[in-house]
Amino acid sequence: MNGRRPFLVAFLLTAAVWAGVAVPWALTDREPAPAATPGPGALAGPNIAAEGRSRAAGRQALGMAWSSTWSATVPEGSAVPDRALGAGRCAELFTWATERSAVPRGTATAAFTLTAPEDRGLVVRSLRVVKGRKLPPPKGTDVECLGAVDRGVPQSMESWGRLSLDRPRDLKVSRAVGPGATVGGLIETRTTDCSCQWWIEVEVWEGAKKRTIRIDDAGSPFTLAPPVAGIGAPAQGGALKYGTPDVALAREDSPGDAPSEPSVSASRLLAGNGQEMWMVADREVPEVGRLTANLDVPGAVCQRVERRLVADGALPAGRAAYAVSIADPSAREDLERVVDVSLKVKKTVREGPPPQGYGCYPAQWGLQTNDKQTEASVRLSRDTPHLPVLTGEPVQLFRETEDEPATGTVFVTVEAWDPDDAEYRFTLDVTVEDASGKRTHHTVDDAGRPFVLASRPDGMAPRHEKYAYYENGHKVG
Repeated sequence: MNGRRPFLVAFLLTAAVWAGVAVPWALTDREPAPAATPGPGALAGPNIAAEGRSRAAGRQALGMAWSSTWSATVPEGSAVPDRALGAGRCAELFTWATERSAVPRGTATAAFTLTAPEDRGLVVRSLRVVKGRKLPPPKGTDVECLGAVDRGVPQSMESWGRLSLDRPRDLKVSRAVGPGATVGGLIETRTTDCSCQWWIEVEVWEGAKKRTIRIDDAGSPFTLAPPVAGIGAPAQGGALKYGTPDVALAREDSPGDAPSEPSVSASRLLAGNGQEMWMVADREVPEVGRLTANLDVPGAVCQRVERRLVADGALPAGRAAYAVSIADPSAREDLERVVDVSLKVKKTVREGPPPQGYGCYPAQWGLQTNDKQTEASVRLSRDTPHLPVLTGEPVQLFRETEDEPATGTVFVTVEAWDPDDAEYRFTLDVTVEDASGKRTHHTVDDAGRPFVLASRPDGMAPRHEKYAYYENGHKVG
């Protein structure tokens, strides 16, 4: 045994040396090995760059602006649940899809942070996206979010720019970070023909040393594939600019040709600055309490509360304003339309315990809603097969760019004031007529479901809400 021991020690030392040499040889510039990181979606717990002590973390993000569209393909065998589709559901759809390794199509956004060493700062000089291994084109269910803003990304994380995998280039930047401090940002990456892995490489100076830091998706490369035909009709994106919630959509079959006929959509407008908000929920939503911890932020609290309740499935109550958008890809010279709008209504009475009522009010609240831009208002009181709202309403279409359809929007308010626990489900019948007399008829719903408006007793004041909040620093109820 003693004669074998020196040989065994020498063998182990040799193996260790070869192991140390083998790692750099395996790390090609096309596929560097990822560092160990926490689970998907976390920006905390950063990667440790092998070249230095600067730290980086990244994850996929939903989007950067209200006008963003995020689309992806979920692998075959995964049916999108109903709870992840409809108005205000983009966050749920994005979470569900990314947990199933969905591949973004056309455009992908990455959120990232860079942290300087504790003993010295760093300066970021350039940033680039690196194309990795090719992937087969994804097959499965296409999903899409219109108005894709990632509300899990802090507003302080600015966009650093847009890059392309088809035409790689260095993005020159200048960001100084103090010792131990962190800077964050968003990068949008596009492609038209690459189905592949990718990641971000950042060039930084730590004192007099230049280093390259990799940013990936929590330890794995990001993925991206060529774009697919849009799922939503052209009109569905038209109302986003007026304050409607995002819309989550899915398509399991192959897309057809782009529509040449007018398309129509309708979306509920969210409360704006100075507007009160009324909603009912089947359960208490604890997140609302955290959002209202600081009520001295006029114009911010109520909007955040409403978005949280919408995402949780709560219903608007008493009054809601809707944007009805028309898009016509064939409109060139004749841009005037005549629109009729009516409702098909079904009244139901809620069973079980009464819902949780939520109200949020500006500091000096009054009956301020989206009515100021409304062409018509209608009140619900019973089942109504045909309830006219607008008849012969002139609508002027506008074309923002040459390659987009001409669009126009009208606004209607729907009210439901009842002493009982009534809920009204309704769809919109919309007729669009052009100057030649050609008419098209459209049945409009909420991404495959009826719109729902809960009743609210006449004369109800904030003190009658179970959860009522003022944006002036105190809670009532």
